[in-house]
Amino acid sequence: MKMEKKILICDTSRDLVQVLKAILSELTSANILPETSVSDAYEQIVRNRPDIFMVDLAMPNIKADKLMHDIRHEEGRTAIYIISLSATAEGMRLALAAGADVAMAKPLDLDELIGQVNRALQ
Repeated sequence: MKMEKKILICDTSRDLVQVLKAILSELTSANILPETSVSDAYEQIVRNRPDIFMVDLAMPNIKADKLMHDIRHEEGRTAIYIISLSATAEGMRLALAAGADVAMAKPLDLDELIGQVNRALQ
């Protein structure tokens, strides 16, 4: 039996999370898990083991780069494909150094984002 693919989206902008959820729900067969808090996203990672974790680097409280680093070094979570979203070039560099597979600039290029998601889901 084939396991359902899961995409966890975490951004402080509830509107962006909902837009990305709607787009990815339409264009992929993956189950989309929306979050607006890094600590809640971590709980989703533990509970649901997403295939893709899409996260805004500039999250309050818990730093997203620390979470990406932790994911990359935790047994059983290293295979999660991480797409980091950042409004700055420095943020993109930091995300890649923390373990993101891809760092994408905001505002997002939706065609590029969908391409990254489709490659990760294969």
